[in-house]
Amino acid sequence: MITERRQVIFSNEAVKEAVRLFASLHPDKMPHGHIRRVWTVSEPELQLLVQIEQIGARKLLDLAFTQGEIAAFLILFCRKNKIPLPRNADKFLEVENGSLSLVITKQILTENLTLK
Repeated sequence: MITERRQVIFSNEAVKEAVRLFASLHPDKMPHGHIRRVWTVSEPELQLLVQIEQIGARKLLDLAFTQGEIAAFLILFCRKNKIPLPRNADKFLEVENGSLSLVITKQILTENLTLK
């Protein structure tokens, strides 16, 4: 068996754009406002924190998103930007050097491979 591993590393700006994209497509799931900043925390589990300045107010709102929600943001961003992601692969999140990454692994059975 062979394991293929790919890693898509997102800059902070790309993560912010992924959150904006999700918010524009799902306005019922995010408060309206300007996304000021995004950052990750790893303890006790990986979360994405998003700071939003609400429209018409100077009030800042901090939201926390789970790994599943983060993955949805990033996968949507990849689809919109035509970054290929295999459907039948395992996907998980990592933080590496302060950047959020989507790691894709796929098992390939060696008995399906042929030598020519």
